[in-house]
Amino acid sequence: MSNFHLLFYIRKQKNYKGGVMPIYMRITVSGKRVNISVGRDCDPVKWNNHAGRAIGTKEEIKSLNKYLDLLQYNVKSCTPNPDR
Repeated sequence: MSNFHLLFYIRKQKNYKGGVMPIYMRITVSGKRVNISVGRDCDPVKWNNHAGRAIGTKEEIKSLNKYLDLLQYNVKSCTPNPDR
């Protein structure tokens, strides 16, 4: 049986001077991990690291969080583990 974990996070580039940062998805299976860009950005002030989601009620934030929810659902639906 393998362990599966999915995490969304923002990653600061080495030459970061402010503004939005890219969002990445980390998939870990049995201790092996892969980081994938989700193709979206977020202001670090509006990012909740613990939840792995953007903070706010504006339509732009809601749309981003729905996109991340959909990605999470799609990835988890591909795993053979019934304990999703």
